[in-house]
Amino acid sequence: MQQMTLGGSSIGSEWQSPSDLDWPLGSSREAARKRLDGFIANAGRAYQTHRNADRGEGRHVNVSVLSPYLRHRMIEETEVLEAVLAEHAESAAFKFVQEVFWRGYWKGWLEHRSLLWPEYQRQLPQCLSHTQQDKWAGDLYERAVSGATDIPLFNEWCLELKQTGYLHNHARMWFASIWIFTLRLPWQLGADFFVRHLLDGDPASNTLGWRWVAGLHTQGKTYLATAKNIRTCAEDRLIGRSDQELGLNRLVSKAHQVQEYLPAKALQKTEIQWPKPEQCEGDGYRCNRGKTALLVTEEDLTWYPDNVDVLSVAALSASPRSVLAPASDLVQGFVHGALVDALGRAGAHYGKTEEAAQTVAVAPKPLEETELVSFFVAQQIDQVVCAYAPIGPARLRLELLGEQLAAKGIELRFCMRDYDRMIWPHATKGFFQLGKRIPEFLRTMNFVQ
Repeated sequence: MQQMTLGGSSIGSEWQSPSDLDWPLGSSREAARKRLDGFIANAGRAYQTHRNADRGEGRHVNVSVLSPYLRHRMIEETEVLEAVLAEHAESAAFKFVQEVFWRGYWKGWLEHRSLLWPEYQRQLPQCLSHTQQDKWAGDLYERAVSGATDIPLFNEWCLELKQTGYLHNHARMWFASIWIFTLRLPWQLGADFFVRHLLDGDPASNTLGWRWVAGLHTQGKTYLATAKNIRTCAEDRLIGRSDQELGLNRLVSKAHQVQEYLPAKALQKTEIQWPKPEQCEGDGYRCNRGKTALLVTEEDLTWYPDNVDVLSVAALSASPRSVLAPASDLVQGFVHGALVDALGRAGAHYGKTEEAAQTVAVAPKPLEETELVSFFVAQQIDQVVCAYAPIGPARLRLELLGEQLAAKGIELRFCMRDYDRMIWPHATKGFFQLGKRIPEFLRTMNFVQ
């Protein structure tokens, strides 16, 4: 990974844009577009040079901060790639483009191992109980999640995470490394703490990112935070403070081997049940089987198929991210606001089409499963179409909802985006297998010559 030495004035005025320092982040597509539009000019060489710098809370102007919006597809990966490559050559923007594809890699890799995340969730309560039974470990865990350890810099990141729902990518890796190797706390509990507080908390990238730091994703390759590396990439944040003041002198110099607790079955590859492309796509194909409703979930907030005569629109309420505790108020508010925004946009989208023969019924708010069943029955719906949800809590709820709808004679049908269908087959091993195909993917999407 390339590391750059950054001085306090190395970024300068080139990064100023209207959306650079908008905190807290807005939970609407309009806010997502504003963030993207404000970043595009800097997505090329400037990003490549300065992307590794953690400049401190509210000062993440050298990265896009688009991850909360991409995580919920308030903007699409293809939308971001198209906008960036319209202004930058592929070679100039390659580092940023690569980061976009990393998200698809994590999701695809986990989709090929569909038992990993559920098993990890199943083990979490036992992991927490085991930690709390050890007085020393239990106390250290409470101090770690409260930002009260003997490492002040770690505590700063903890507070920033709780207050903003965001951390720079390098700060996430340093935090995870200190949690695992210096504090010697279970990676499972660290990943759970992150997913409950990150606006972009995602079952795939978060879980697998922590496993990567621990040396479990790529066997034998751990990520160890060092004082030198942190000082190199967080110079602006740390200026004027010694290693002792920051607690960097307390970091371990060697990573221990982390034990794998997931059973072999959870790590084995599973077959992806690919929805047929013709279900909701294809030139001239209408995927109507009676009265149709659109179901929106937090996994995809911009999927509005135009070849479907949608008569009703509803949204599944936000899914619990953890079996241990609720997500933070900040996260819950962000996701709920994003769902409400998507409901309004979907209702407007289908209500204004020339083909609309009648008023589109829009649910008044995101609904729980039983409420959704009642809503669709009241609307006399025959089928519900929904964007494919990758492995995670929303997916498990949708599987249950499908059974409940089937009992009422209503079919729940999933449709997968072409982007996922293209990327995921190449996400079975390491990122290199997928990364080397990025130029091919971009040509397929007609973004470069």
